[in-house]
This record gives sequence, C-alpha cells and structure tokens, in this order.
Amino acid sequence: MASKVAVVTYLLIVVNILVFIQSLTDPEYYNQLIITYGLVPEQIMRGENLLSLITSMFLHADILHLGLNMLFLLISGDAVERELGSSRFLALYLACGVIAGLFHSYLNSASAIPTIGASGAIFGVLAAFAILFPFRWLLKLFGFIPIPLPAILFVFITILIETAYVSSGVVESVAHTAHVGGFLAGVFLTLLFIPKKRVTQK
Repeated sequence: MASKVAVVTYLLIVVNILVFIQSLTDPEYYNQLIITYGLVPEQIMRGENLLSLITSMFLHADILHLGLNMLFLLISGDAVERELGSSRFLALYLACGVIAGLFHSYLNSASAIPTIGASGAIFGVLAAFAILFPFRWLLKLFGFIPIPLPAILFVFITILIETAYVSSGVVESVAHTAHVGGFLAGVFLTLLFIPKKRVTQK
C-alpha cells in the first residue's frame, strides 16, 4: 500500500543527522564509533562484526559526506517511499545497504579500512527512483555546472562513472564498489516489489 507521507525517509535523515552531531560534540568518541561500527571488509569476510553492515550506514565522515547523502535520500526516497509504501521502502533501503556492504567487502576482502556512509543504500533507492519515475528531472553536476536530466539518464550516467572507477582499480576514499552493489540490489529488489504492489492495489 502506497504511503501518503514518507515517514521512513524523514526518520532516516533525522537519525543520520543526530548520529553525526556526535562527531561535532565529541570527535574522539565518534572516531571510536567508526572503528567499532564501521564496516571492515576483512572482518566481514571472516564472518565477524556482521552488525556493521547496518551500523556503518548511519556513520558519515564529514558534513559534505552527510549532506550529499541526505540530499539524494530526500530527493529520491520521498517519491519511492510514497510509491512502494513505508514497509517495503525500509526493506529496500536496508537490503540495498547490506548488499552494498557485502559486495564491497567481497571485492576488497583484504582491506582493514573502515567503510562508512549510507551511499550504498541510497544508490539502491536511486535505482528504484529511475525505474519508477524514469522521466522525472534531476540535476546532474558536471564540474560546477548543473544540467537537468531525466532520472533514467541521470542514474545511467552516474552508475557508468561508478563502474568505471571500480574497473580502473583506483583506490581512493570513496567506496565505489559499494555504490555499484547498492545500485544492482536496488534494480533487482524494485523489479521484485513492483508486481507485488500492483497485486495489492487491485
């Protein structure tokens, strides 16, 4: 059943912001949170600290990291949640985040660097947005120039760039493999949820 208010989307944004405020009030404690609850690929591949597949989604490195993630969650999550319903949207969000973490861990199995952020889950939501609303307009930044694109083209270009990063093997501070994993999960789960939604509405 579709939702009139995107409660889960706004609740996720609030929780992420509240957790990040901890980094401003007590940076040392927040760093300890990242070490404890961030996703470390080598631990996941050993079957350890599996809870970090979820907890890492609520930790962010800085205000820009948080701001961009929450902006894209607001833009895409509101519409997707209203279309799928709150319970299915929450399932989609968490599942995409977990699968993104597993995908990242598998492709970086020797890494001991903690990975944090909601990007994997949000890429899954963006995939859902592109499938459900392919011709809604979004702004894509090319350098500092914003260019309006239909959602399907926006997401296609974005995931093409992410895939290029993954294929290049370039190691940087961004978990591109998690983005790709979250996106693939979003495509699969959205296509899985759509028929069930249509049956419910009959």
